[in-house]
Amino acid sequence: MHRVMNHMGIARRRRLLVALIALLILTLMHPGHASAMAIVIHPEDIPGCTFDPGDVPGVDVSFPAQCTLVFTASGSLVVVARGQLPAGYTLTKTFEGDAPCLGGIGHIVATKSGQVTGTCHL
Repeated sequence: MHRVMNHMGIARRRRLLVALIALLILTLMHPGHASAMAIVIHPEDIPGCTFDPGDVPGVDVSFPAQCTLVFTASGSLVVVARGQLPAGYTLTKTFEGDAPCLGGIGHIVATKSGQVTGTCHL
């Protein structure tokens, strides 16, 4: 997950950052509600999320992911990226490892069936 979402274009990252800031401002305007629940931004709300070349050993191309952002009641951010290995790429065994992610360390799992999941806790 070599910087999941870090390889988005600058304009996409700025739009995502503006959306996240707006969401946080709205959350702070209603502290009674935000303190008791998590806020989830679903995949269709996060364009341009990708896995980068090298995130999965042997896969030397970027491929799309659907990312979900979860802002927890405690103030943490969890990013979950899900995708499918691109056509022509397979694994002989499940890969599991750590990778940089949004300035932190993420965890990535790619299965023999081609499912890829990356998780970042920030």
